[in-house]
Amino acid sequence: MHTSKPVVLMTTGPRLENIYWQLRQYLSVTEKMTPVLPKTTVDARFSDGQISGSAGCNRYFGSYSTGQDNHLTLASEIGSTRMACPPAISRQEQRYFALLPLVNTWQRHDESLLLLDKYRQPLLKYAPAKPTGLEGSPWQATGINNGRGGVVSSKTTHLTTALFGNDTISGNAGCNDFTAAYEIKGNQIIIGRAATTRKHCVEPDGIMEQEQQYLHALARARTYALKPDRLELRDENGGLQVSYRVQKN
Repeated sequence: MHTSKPVVLMTTGPRLENIYWQLRQYLSVTEKMTPVLPKTTVDARFSDGQISGSAGCNRYFGSYSTGQDNHLTLASEIGSTRMACPPAISRQEQRYFALLPLVNTWQRHDESLLLLDKYRQPLLKYAPAKPTGLEGSPWQATGINNGRGGVVSSKTTHLTTALFGNDTISGNAGCNDFTAAYEIKGNQIIIGRAATTRKHCVEPDGIMEQEQQYLHALARARTYALKPDRLELRDENGGLQVSYRVQKN
């Protein structure tokens, strides 16, 4: 049977739901609480019976239920995207997915959220994620609408970047640098026609097609939504055009 030190319940602090939680530590296969890998973001948001977030590389989603005494049950099957990840990040991600179905209760400890198994062994430790601003943050694409109704990710998606500031968006479209004017009102955004450099890149394979898809997706954007470390641009019908995460140095 697992054993652990008693966890002190706090009477103040954030609740479980409708907060963006960023993972700080997880229980490794050696039964030790281990820090999340540098330059990776693993997070979770609980809302209306659905959990979603980033597992460090892939997006994931699933259902949960709550009960008395902070009981928490997550679905045994967690859905996720299927992007290829570096080996170390992939191992961390798979461990995270393996721990989620073992969760039995949640507790608040200081500002942190602890998810524990049925033996009260801590499995996952989160902290409230700090919000990110649209302007001044370097954004790296994680998904681009291909113009045929789908948002796709590939091994070259990360080459596409954006930086918003002083009513101008600039960055790299995959091969060429670009710049365009933009206007925002509330959560609405209009991005003007982009000016680009004139290079033609043969490698990586398909990069010029991806570049055109990205520029067209920017032109279709009508709203933006900020989440901790992430940004989504959507069209007038709510269709996702580009998803980003904050670019790590």
